[in-house]
Amino acid sequence: MNAEPGPDSGCQCRLLVIGPSKTLQSFDRREVWPTEFTEVEPLELAPTRRSWQFTTTTPPLPYLRTLATRWPLLTFLLDYDTGRVKGLASRQAGKLEHFRIVYLS
Repeated sequence: MNAEPGPDSGCQCRLLVIGPSKTLQSFDRREVWPTEFTEVEPLELAPTRRSWQFTTTTPPLPYLRTLATRWPLLTFLLDYDTGRVKGLASRQAGKLEHFRIVYLS
């Protein structure tokens, strides 16, 4: 039984970024969302917190790793749901914590 999403199912994601105001402003100006992210919508745009929701085909853990490497002063929290897998990943300054729950229908 495959626990990852199929090509048509999608992965619903929420990304929360926390950090110093000036660093977050730079992050907003410089980062471009990958083309495989669809339906990107901002949820919170506070001075020290930013969050977005979007859809991808798979959990964007490699993207999270890239962001944390480029932005070591920021903390990234990714919440995702593939329909069969619920995941939570946090990345800060090279340290990744990732939790997954696979559930049956």
